[in-house]
Parts: sequence; C-alpha cells; structure tokens
Amino acid sequence: MNKLKLLAAASVVTLLTGAGAAFGQSAHTSAASTVVTTKSTSLGTILVTGSGQTLYADMGSCTGGCLQIWPPLKAKGTLTAKGKAKAADLGKKNGQVTYKGHLLYTFASAATGTSGEGTGGFYVVSPSGSLITKAAKTIGSSGGSSSGGGW
Repeated sequence: MNKLKLLAAASVVTLLTGAGAAFGQSAHTSAASTVVTTKSTSLGTILVTGSGQTLYADMGSCTGGCLQIWPPLKAKGTLTAKGKAKAADLGKKNGQVTYKGHLLYTFASAATGTSGEGTGGFYVVSPSGSLITKAAKTIGSSGGSSSGGGW
C-alpha cells in the first residue's frame, strides 16, 4: 500500500512538474525574489511561500525520489521575508532556501494547508525557526510510525 501511495504521489508530481515547465514558471519562486512569509494555522504561526504554500523542514535526509514528493524551495533572485519571518534568518545552501539553517521544502500533494505535517520526518517551521512536531502522522496501514526520512 505504501508503494502505491508513493507511486500515486510521484505521478502527481510528474504531472505538476510538466505543467510548470510548459508554462515556463516555478510554483515556488519568482524571477525577482523568493518570498518567505507567515500564516496562522491550527498548529500556530508557520512559514509559507509567497503564494501561501506551507514550508517544511526535514528531520532526516531527503534525496532521490523524496525530492519529487518534497520539492525544495529554490532560491531565485533576492530572498525576502514578510509577516513574522525574519530576513536575517533566511539563507541559501546549494541553491535552496534555508531558515535558521533548516533547508525548506514544500509538499507536492498540497497547495496549501499543513497536510504534510509529521509525514516522513517533515515538520512545519515556526518564525522562531523551531520545528512544530505536534501532529506526527504514520505512513502506511500497518500502524507503524515514521521517525525519520524513510525515503
């Protein structure tokens, strides 16, 4: 069942990636700047992209197929902080946006919301740079919990 879910998620990502390439734009950044702002949610105030997509940090190591499900927020142009996000806490590492040293990712299966919270070791980030780990989710039907990347 896990493989089926991952295959379905990868298929959605492939379609979304193709659509973005066809229109010549990225869902995560603009040419002029990459914006990190904040949004109030049931988990508290969290970091989001300029278009409102939730940002996550990885507690494990996301590589390979994981990056299709958890696309990194690419740093293009000027990094801009809005809302309660702090410009001094933004950075870049190998072309990816960081916040207080955490590499930032989006969740390909959700345009907005916090549905990726706790999945596969990914957690939303507060404006203080802390990871919000209140709602850890299990992956699969066996009832086992996920404590790390697992990708």
